[in-house]
Amino acid sequence: MSATVVVAGAYMAGLRAAEQLRAAGWSGPITLVGDEPHMPYNRPPLSKEVLAGRAPFESLAFRPRASVADVRWSLGTKVVRSDLDRRVVELDDGEVLPYAGLVVATGMRPRRLRCPGPLAGRHTVRTLVDAQGLREALTRPGA
Repeated sequence: MSATVVVAGAYMAGLRAAEQLRAAGWSGPITLVGDEPHMPYNRPPLSKEVLAGRAPFESLAFRPRASVADVRWSLGTKVVRSDLDRRVVELDDGEVLPYAGLVVATGMRPRRLRCPGPLAGRHTVRTLVDAQGLREALTRPGA
């Protein structure tokens, strides 16, 4: 049995969960797993400053506290299965992580509305990649 805490969701909630684990006295290993390739960042500016080209990604990133400098970040991958009896999670790359504790901090996904008409040109802004894609579409010559 591993003494690791796995946090499914490497975004603000996952980061804060890891910080709170340390604040509560957990000194064992912590692994944060998230499907985005980026460290946690502030999302509200995505639909404003990023689209306007006024905010580089570095200005959006949350600065982790020193207490979580030793956590393992497994970015660009996601938990695809959990076995609560065996106390393991499986990642989409096939890695199996045993855990002593599991925190699910996956957040929400946008709900896409079913509207008539073509799908081309529709954008949902939830991630940095979404905002960058919309910005590219809006600033393309002839857009």
